[in-house]
Amino acid sequence: MSEYHTPDFRTTARVAEDGTVALPLVGEVQVNGMDDRAAARAIDSALLNSGMLLHPRVTVLITEYAGLDVSVLGEVVRPGVYPFATHHRLLDLISAASGLAPVAGGLVTITHRSSGKAPYAVVVLNSAVGNDTVDRNPELEPGDTVQVSRAGLVYVVGDVMRPGGFPVDPVLRLTVVQALTLAWGPTQNAALTKALLIRDQPGGRTVTSLNLKRLLRGEDPDLPIQDRDILFVPDSTAKNLWNRTMESVVQSAAGVSIYAGLVYSQRF
Repeated sequence: MSEYHTPDFRTTARVAEDGTVALPLVGEVQVNGMDDRAAARAIDSALLNSGMLLHPRVTVLITEYAGLDVSVLGEVVRPGVYPFATHHRLLDLISAASGLAPVAGGLVTITHRSSGKAPYAVVVLNSAVGNDTVDRNPELEPGDTVQVSRAGLVYVVGDVMRPGGFPVDPVLRLTVVQALTLAWGPTQNAALTKALLIRDQPGGRTVTSLNLKRLLRGEDPDLPIQDRDILFVPDSTAKNLWNRTMESVVQSAAGVSIYAGLVYSQRF
């Protein structure tokens, strides 16, 4: 700390457990929960009220946070405790933890340890919400705990090009058509009018019939899909027989063409 008009006021001090700092000329000043600017204004007021200076100009530089770190948990590459002195903002802390894990969701919960504030959620993905005024990189406080959410999984099985489980972010959401796209779409044998959406509910499992042909054409509204949902695309036996017949016809036609070409070349 220093004061522009009084070189003797330059000093280094540690904040006590009760939130006060002992300074020359004014004694103890309460700076609990203040940043450097707020602390400078508090010391200005103390110098002015004590009659030591008429126009004080105090500068405060915080060089160390003793025993106050920030923790990051959940879906980051390196969860742990990091020094607050070098990680003041949310994205700085996530970067120090080597970034988000592959299964991380876009929702982060920040819990304050000592200020009494309720935990609040922050969306860290720019594309997650349309409001660009939302602060996705807030200032942290010493002792904060950051919890990075985990993305859910939806399963697309049956007659699709790439069946499997795919992450679904609780913030970004996902629809049936988008989930089908993640599976590279249906195969040529898929029965698009007989698809099923299977969902686990508190009261039991529900099954919803879907007409994917109408969904893909935009004739029916696209339905949202949730964590642990199963999208089942059955195959069509009739289509299988037809496609096998067509493959046989193509192979036979190719064989006949080659045979005819060889006979024609030998005769002429």
